[in-house]
Amino acid sequence: MILDLSYLQLSLIVGAFVFGGLCKGISGVGVPIIAVPVIASVTDITLAIILIAIPSVVPNFYQAWRFKTSWTRPFSLGALCLASVIGSGIGVLILLKVDPEMLSKILGLVVISYCAIRRLRPLHLSDRMTRVLAAPTGFFAGLAGGTTGVSAPVLMMYMSAIDLVRGSFVFGISVYFITMGSGQFVWLYLAGLMTWKLAFASVLTLLPLALGMILGQRIGEHVSHSQFEKIIQLILLVLGLKLLLNV
Repeated sequence: MILDLSYLQLSLIVGAFVFGGLCKGISGVGVPIIAVPVIASVTDITLAIILIAIPSVVPNFYQAWRFKTSWTRPFSLGALCLASVIGSGIGVLILLKVDPEMLSKILGLVVISYCAIRRLRPLHLSDRMTRVLAAPTGFFAGLAGGTTGVSAPVLMMYMSAIDLVRGSFVFGISVYFITMGSGQFVWLYLAGLMTWKLAFASVLTLLPLALGMILGQRIGEHVSHSQFEKIIQLILLVLGLKLLLNV
């Protein structure tokens, strides 16, 4: 699949990982959100999910380590992560049998609706609901990740409804992506979709991703909490439109 790509397609994919890294350096998310729709639009969604497998995991080790002292333990991160692995496994099975375009459009509608609600009437979860919804959120986020390669909308709708400082947000979301992404890599391998050649191609995407993250981290140090919130909503809105319009 990689050898059949044109120089323009390869350039768009590399650019997607650079910009995805930029968003991740600022907010802690952004790689699958940007890269998957771009890759899927120039190739297919299966290749997009395969290529994103490793870069959706590796950079998060650094971010989890960097922000580990900022974690305030406001919800059950373990339950969220464990449920995401189960959900991603079911998502990969769905990917093998069902055309995910309709699911992507439904997910896009949910994300856009959330952005509208967030702007008009801020949503906040109580401590009890935060704990109760941890596992279900992880499961559905993993399901979305396994099926479409993008789990951030479900996860961010949950985490942005919790009053988290930037450090706690980045740490929690990084641990999630490490766990869910590692599980998804195993599921893709067991399903026969992940080969050693494709795994190597996925590793190579870490180079443009690292460049984007370095730039994003420098910008992120000068972003206020309100600006950070606007960035999250903007990322969600762009993602929702991409999924809904299939562009």
